[in-house]
Amino acid sequence: MSAKVVLRALAGPLKGQEFLFDRHDTFLFGRAPDCHARLDPSDQTASRHHFILEVNPPALRLRDLGSLNGTFVNQIKHGSRALGQSPEQAALQETLFLDLKTGDKIEVGDSLFEVEVQQVAAPPLRCDGCGKAGSPGQGAYLCDDCRQVFQPDDLLQQLLQGGQTDSPVGGYELLATLGKGGMGAVYLVRRISDRKAAAVKVMLAEVAVRAAARESFLREMKVLEQLDHPNCVRLLGSGGSGSAFYLLMEYCPGGGLDGLIERRGGALSEKEALPLIIDALAGLDHAHQRGLVHRDLKPQNILLTDPQGGQAKLADFGFAKNFQEAGLSGMTATGNIGGTMAYMPREQIINFKYVEPVTDVWSMGATLFSMLTGTFARDFPRGVDPLMVILQHPCVPILKRRPSLSPWLAEVIDRALSDNLQHRYQSAGQFRQALLDGR
Repeated sequence: MSAKVVLRALAGPLKGQEFLFDRHDTFLFGRAPDCHARLDPSDQTASRHHFILEVNPPALRLRDLGSLNGTFVNQIKHGSRALGQSPEQAALQETLFLDLKTGDKIEVGDSLFEVEVQQVAAPPLRCDGCGKAGSPGQGAYLCDDCRQVFQPDDLLQQLLQGGQTDSPVGGYELLATLGKGGMGAVYLVRRISDRKAAAVKVMLAEVAVRAAARESFLREMKVLEQLDHPNCVRLLGSGGSGSAFYLLMEYCPGGGLDGLIERRGGALSEKEALPLIIDALAGLDHAHQRGLVHRDLKPQNILLTDPQGGQAKLADFGFAKNFQEAGLSGMTATGNIGGTMAYMPREQIINFKYVEPVTDVWSMGATLFSMLTGTFARDFPRGVDPLMVILQHPCVPILKRRPSLSPWLAEVIDRALSDNLQHRYQSAGQFRQALLDGR
């Protein structure tokens, strides 16, 4: 049995209700209609969006959303804002996150919840790096200290030198490092037999990796190897070793769309932007027709065949979704406040498990917005909590950012970015056709 988290309402208007989480999900509490646990609108003990829980069993994390009265955990107050402070400002004044465990109690006004984490009894995990014992569990595990010094270069060298015939990177040699992030890297490699270039992405799971989770992720990635479209980066193979995973992919010499935007001084012309986004939407439509959702669209995940543009191809298709569904991604809805958050529609916070093609449409609209303006579709002021911006603030009409934009194009982009799911284009194909019709 996999780990589960139960949240029980012990007192208050929701007394007797239980909320069960057996996979990665979010939970909003407050008075707003989109909250999962909603109080009466007249109940002044809670704010509209009071707190959010992100659950990735067995872990769960609470974040007060700048509430007026604060959120009490085990009778200790977290959050709350001073007179004159906005919820967004208050949400950043203390530690943003609070990790919870079995027996912890959450209190807001008359509402009282208790947390229970249910998981299979297991001996303590030992870190694959230093051997230090950690929390009980199953699977491959790296402690916090070893995670800080994790070197994806070392893993790649082991894979390349091993020359395993069953490894996707067996028979390749390393040429260069294309980019590095906090928990992974992308490399340029070349197949020794025919000197054909490819890219290898190495990334570290954010949690202990159980065998079932690894198998689930790799099984889903094998399905994506069948995704064959000129506007999708071809996945050539995938594998896992301990807490790390690697993907062998088609190499795109032009790099990411974000790099082209930077080379153009921060924004693209309509003439240059439209063919690229239409390319990307063609690849996305191909995937949507096969029941696949990307979930992490942004300029960095649109690659180019040429440094000056060329053809656009979607990268990392299904990676974010499959990593999350396998429980490997740690906390993403509350923990990620970087570039990805800027391209995330509000329903991806509220309806975390059940994103649909219409969610990808919003992210592509936000990507086109950035291509044409060099800014994000929402204002993210310094010192303001981006999660609250997504939940409570509408997008900026693009003509306010670029008044010279063609009116028909502004109308198409604003519709793609609508918070009203019924008004938004329902698929990448619809969005693409609107752009083709306007041209």
